[in-house]
Amino acid sequence: MGVKRYAYKKIILRCVLTALCLLVFAWIFSNSLKSGDSSSKQSQAVVDSIQSAAGVIAPDSGIANATGKEYQKLHMDIRTLAHFSEFALLGALLIWCYFSYTNKKRFLIVPISVAAVTPFIDECLQTFSSGRAAEIADVAVDSLGLGVGMLLALTTLVIGVLVYRKKLKNRMESGEI
Repeated sequence: MGVKRYAYKKIILRCVLTALCLLVFAWIFSNSLKSGDSSSKQSQAVVDSIQSAAGVIAPDSGIANATGKEYQKLHMDIRTLAHFSEFALLGALLIWCYFSYTNKKRFLIVPISVAAVTPFIDECLQTFSSGRAAEIADVAVDSLGLGVGMLLALTTLVIGVLVYRKKLKNRMESGEI
């Protein structure tokens, strides 16, 4: 029964991680297909929410009181952080998904290749939306986000393996196994 339960959990984990990867891809690409006006309005709503929250937490802060050029810089910084974050999430999910299927490190080229082409596809998609353009700086930010996400995911996996091995060793030493 224990082996069957483990197999079912593994299948469920694979399905969930694969679905999450596909959803994040769809989310990223759908954002790329928004018009320039729609994308700008969406990020302005986020900036306004952040300014409102900053007004409550730190009413005298530069974020809470940004106007004019400061507001535009805040807006661009938040857009950049959004690009970085969504791609970091994708990078982490790609690694976790990959290792849910195999632990063979030699095939890591698969998620790395997907990660390498995704920022370019994302920027190319933007050229089909009015008021949008492909920018090399965005490819760099997206790629950096993917790399950081992948490294964070690898770190969590290494920590998980080390914790598992320590628990297994303790169980063996105590005679449980």
